Amino acid sequence: MTLNAHTASVRLGGRRVLHDVSTAIKPGEFVAVVGPNGAGKSTLLKLMAGLIAPETGHVSLDGTALKAFARRDLAKRIAYLPQERIVHWSLAATRVVGLGRLPHRSFSSGESASDRAAIATAMERMDVMQFSDRPVATLSGGERARVLVARALAQQAQYLIADEPAAGLDPAHCLALFQEFARLAADGHAVLTALHDLSLAMRFATRVILLKDGACLADGLPAKVLSRDNLAAAFSIDAIVTEIGGIPVVMPHTPL
Repeated sequence: MTLNAHTASVRLGGRRVLHDVSTAIKPGEFVAVVGPNGAGKSTLLKLMAGLIAPETGHVSLDGTALKAFARRDLAKRIAYLPQERIVHWSLAATRVVGLGRLPHRSFSSGESASDRAAIATAMERMDVMQFSDRPVATLSGGERARVLVARALAQQAQYLIADEPAAGLDPAHCLALFQEFARLAADGHAVLTALHDLSLAMRFATRVILLKDGACLADGLPAKVLSRDNLAAAFSIDAIVTEIGGIPVVMPHTPL
């Protein structure tokens, strides 16, 4: 099963924000999308999640166009975590996480044993079990972010697409999140995420897509994509790409 974009272009507000992008995301991959502000990262993720349609080209899942899927069927296959941490109802955290199970049951039916197990596992992995009965409106921004990640995990989709999932997380929970993403990929899921932290992309991703001005500048292994030359071309910076204690680090040094 492959999530594939073929020469896809997207126009928003009369402006073309993605230009003939082609990429394929496969189970077992943890793919990070990086690039400067306005490069088209969020647009690419929404395109791959089936939330926006391409102006030209197409996006397909295992050979079937995303637009051909019923929304419930697509939600069983692709979980999407938006950049915005908005919850419109002041539900208890466990009920918010439970929303991730809706594609697997009718809205009126109760939670099954498998639903409850998926919810508990997701909450444990995101360290939010202690918030089970608290309304999400009373949580901090980082705590709410972890609850929303847990909701996406509870969906148990083959593909997890997350836009800036580390925003607002403290260092410990940020590392735990990316370790979870790496575990998901190792277990045969696919993770596609937009990031600003280049060191996290270098350390955890199995592949990096580098965007600039709505086009793909590079796509491949993190060490090759996040090279000094590519970072200069994409971000107009001179960067130091090194290791500290065996951990890869990307440090912007000076603007060009």
